[in-house]
Amino acid sequence: MTDQGWVSYARGLVEDSLASQEGWADIVVDLRGEGLDEDVITTVLREHQAWVEEALEWKQHGYPYDEIVRHLRDEVAAEWGDVAHALLEVGVNPADMLRVVLPLLGEDDPLPAVRMALLEPPDCSGEEEAREVVDYFFPGMAEEEPGETATTHPTL
Repeated sequence: MTDQGWVSYARGLVEDSLASQEGWADIVVDLRGEGLDEDVITTVLREHQAWVEEALEWKQHGYPYDEIVRHLRDEVAAEWGDVAHALLEVGVNPADMLRVVLPLLGEDDPLPAVRMALLEPPDCSGEEEAREVVDYFFPGMAEEEPGETATTHPTL
């Protein structure tokens, strides 16, 4: 089956799961149980805004942001850029999103989250504060232009 065929198959599984009101964490378990590639799962979840939906639900239930991040990463197959995007979409400002995400990265690459914080907000509100947060955790990184960093970094 082609990659597009697998994505179509995964879409059907997701639609069936949503119709039976399964949560996104359960849907990820089901998709993995079907042996689907992580890229296929990511594609389908991204199409459905699954991480934004999940972050909003958890936020409405009063969970702290660090628990939301762990849930999205561990149970809903979100990559760091997707986590950052979800938090921004549910109303967390870029600097606060970085304050939550950057300490949780461990050995992972910070650039997807930094890129979201510096490039995604349409009005550039709080960009200076976000740069200061980045500089606190990763001295010197915020001095580079985000576009330059994004184009020269091998994983982006």
